[in-house]
Amino acid sequence: MKYVKKALYDEMLAFCNTTLRDNDNLLRLRGRIGHLVRAARKEIPDEIEMKTKIHLLLQLFYGKWGFHCDPNSYFLSSNLYLNDVLETKKGMPVSLGAILLYIADRLNLPLYPVNFPTQLVLRAEVEGEVAFINPWDGQYIPLGLLHKWYEGAMGFGIELTPAELAVANIGDLLGRFRQLAKNALIREERNDEALSYISHLMHYYPDDPYEVRDRGLVLAQMGCYHVATEDFEYFIDQCPQDPTATLLKNQLEELRQDSYPIH
Repeated sequence: MKYVKKALYDEMLAFCNTTLRDNDNLLRLRGRIGHLVRAARKEIPDEIEMKTKIHLLLQLFYGKWGFHCDPNSYFLSSNLYLNDVLETKKGMPVSLGAILLYIADRLNLPLYPVNFPTQLVLRAEVEGEVAFINPWDGQYIPLGLLHKWYEGAMGFGIELTPAELAVANIGDLLGRFRQLAKNALIREERNDEALSYISHLMHYYPDDPYEVRDRGLVLAQMGCYHVATEDFEYFIDQCPQDPTATLLKNQLEELRQDSYPIH
């Protein structure tokens, strides 16, 4: 089965469409990404070797086109909206990586996502050789640096195994993006957009306790405490060992004392 390299881009597109609901925006997005693909095809000759094609794409993307990450606005939801990222050329590793993977897919370049613990990493596979790329800045990442990142995330002395550097499972990759997007919207109190996205996801996963939990968080922020309490109780019942279940248990009694109508 062919690996769907553009799956992350497609999920970002669904996130954008679900929360913004702007058909004109969708047309602009298609125009912008199509322009980048055409420009890349023009700049990257078919007859050159694959390694050079990948180098040229990275130079185009981070050099000529100016895509970059801003550490001062790293966690803003704008870094996850394709319309904003394509307009400002500013994003975060997962959004820049998604766009790169989409272009690579259209150009048949062997770039793949790695669901690394600290951030999205890109994996290039050429003629039996493997190299890793940081979508933050397009630089190649030595294995030693990846090991330091891994230890920083998992604990000193924890061994970095080949499984951690393997091509990402698409379901895990999309799940990580979805949680990141929901967290950003909830943190910014963009409750209508968060609820729209969660409702979209629950159409496919209606009984997922984590989607129910996140819906409860949004409803609580909106003052809908009675309905939020029901969602939290469902999550605690389904996932009693999850660390957030303990936190929610401590808040349930307080929520039960507040009864507001849904508005």
